[in-house]
Amino acid sequence: GRRCGLSEGVAGDGDGEGGGISKEVNFQKLEKLIFYTFIFSIPFQTRVVLRAWGVGFNEWNAAFLYGTDLLILAILGFWALRFVFGKARFNFSNYDWFLIGFITIFAISIQNASNQTLGFYQLLKLAEFSLLYFYVKSNLSAVFNMMTSFFVFFASGFFQAVLAILQYLRQADLGLRFLGETVLNPDLFNVAVFLVNGEKIMRPYGTTPHPNILALFLFISVFIYYFFYIKRDKFSHSKSGLLIYSVLLFSLFLTFSRVVIFVWMIGVGLRRLIFNRKFSRIAEGLSLKKITVATLTAIIIFSILFWPHILTRIKISSQEEAVSLRNYYNKVSLYDKPFFGVGSGNFVNWFREINPGLASNLYQPVHNIYLLISSEAGILGLTAFLLFLIFLAKNYFKIKFEQPFYYSLFIIFLSLLFFGLFDHFLFTIQQGRIVFWLVLGLIASIINVPIAQPDRARPSGGRNSRSSRDRDAL
Repeated sequence: GRRCGLSEGVAGDGDGEGGGISKEVNFQKLEKLIFYTFIFSIPFQTRVVLRAWGVGFNEWNAAFLYGTDLLILAILGFWALRFVFGKARFNFSNYDWFLIGFITIFAISIQNASNQTLGFYQLLKLAEFSLLYFYVKSNLSAVFNMMTSFFVFFASGFFQAVLAILQYLRQADLGLRFLGETVLNPDLFNVAVFLVNGEKIMRPYGTTPHPNILALFLFISVFIYYFFYIKRDKFSHSKSGLLIYSVLLFSLFLTFSRVVIFVWMIGVGLRRLIFNRKFSRIAEGLSLKKITVATLTAIIIFSILFWPHILTRIKISSQEEAVSLRNYYNKVSLYDKPFFGVGSGNFVNWFREINPGLASNLYQPVHNIYLLISSEAGILGLTAFLLFLIFLAKNYFKIKFEQPFYYSLFIIFLSLLFFGLFDHFLFTIQQGRIVFWLVLGLIASIINVPIAQPDRARPSGGRNSRSSRDRDAL
């Protein structure tokens, strides 16, 4: 696959060379606009129910069409159109065969599914996000700019942070149904709450389906800010930038997502250690005083305002519902199943069959993506999935880690895999899936930077100058 940008033009479209180039540029701008709109819209839950199975509504026995699905289909459509005119590339690596194997096993598992239609729907979702992975892998700097993508993600994170603070203050939703905001109230069934001195405290959702997913989005937004700060971006060092960072961090704490906040603390420590030891040259003249003060200020203010809440959340008991249910689901997932699992997307169906009579809200996927994959696609499916991740990581370490960003991105990758031990949203929920496959695609695209950018010797400002700008951003 040779690298071809849209700016190269399409000859023979009936409007002459100049007209072809003009149309190419317009298509390029439109594709970029849709891609950046997609990035900003990741947390939005706007959707329609295509079909639901069973008695009563169960999130895990239903098929949806999300607004972000339409945006993904649009950018994939532009990609396909560029293939028609020979102006696109498809970057495929040896380790991607394990992904193809995983998808194939996932498809074979449908034969064991009690609801095969639901199984085909989940197979289509896996194919959709795999194509998103290949799109990101193949189009970094050819279509979208990494710095711009990060900024859009960061802006969306700030928007979600503001919504989260308002939701917490109101202890209710804000009525943003057009963005997919959930109806929220501490007394409503299935709304995430915890007790402080006998009072129900509702955790904020933003426009995501759960506070833990909001926490994931804010977590990545915070580390994008760290990236800008180390790059000495003027905005990130300004008072406005530091204020926005403080709001993001405060909102992350406000989700009371224990695992995500714990990983944030570990991630900050690792990044600081790596930065000080390996990048002393970059650290020269970079003052960390401002960001340290902003971080400590957010922590101190949050601790003063919410100390009873913090004490409640840090006390983890095996009798706590969140813990006991996770243990229960883990045990259920280890029951004997067919060689290829119970079928893609059919864990909840199978769970209901072997444990009938439970409350409807208890029928959920196991809160561990590795056990979930093993349950639905068998040990072969899990093996293929893990081999894909292992060899992706192995190839990533073949690049020269010349900038802190390389380490930072890999720590985010490991953080996602760690989150997968405690929740299923990276494999079952739209927003979690998008973030997961985007990160995998970004890692894969960076592995191929030396191959995907043969024009790196070109002078700045030329036709393919986007490549050099993205390389500098790394």
